[in-house]
Amino acid sequence: MDQPWIYIVLLGAAAVVYAWLMPKRQPSRGTEEAVVQKVEATLEQYMADIENDNDELIELVSGMKQEHAVKQAALQEQVTELRNRIVELERQAMLATVSMPISDSEASIVTLEEQTALQEPQTEQEQESIRDRYQELFAMHEQGKSVDYIAKQSGIQRGEVQLILQLAEREDVT
Repeated sequence: MDQPWIYIVLLGAAAVVYAWLMPKRQPSRGTEEAVVQKVEATLEQYMADIENDNDELIELVSGMKQEHAVKQAALQEQVTELRNRIVELERQAMLATVSMPISDSEASIVTLEEQTALQEPQTEQEQESIRDRYQELFAMHEQGKSVDYIAKQSGIQRGEVQLILQLAEREDVT
């Protein structure tokens, strides 16, 4: 037994016998199967929830489609009704213009009244000048105040003050 290889062989044989005599560990098949069953149950529940959600979404979309169709039909009906009313009003207007002959004297009276009505506001506007409307502004301008100062004091914006002054100059020229 002087050779080292015999020791190695004996040691290997002892390890094999020891491993064979040790109680074998049984892999717990029950727990693995339980985990697999739980995962399968969870996946089935998840798929059922997704299917229910999809069904609800389909119902919601179909309901929205129906509401949209009803609203569109109502709007189309209103458009048709309004078109009919327009046609009826146009027909009535044509009948009214055909049935109302206006004599030349009546037409001239109407136009004369319209012309005088239009001329009266113009004469009032001509009488009231820009200088009369903005006396404070022109008083400050004549004192030599700047446009910015006039704008601050009168509460009118700078651009408006400049415009008023320019319009007054044009009014003075004419």
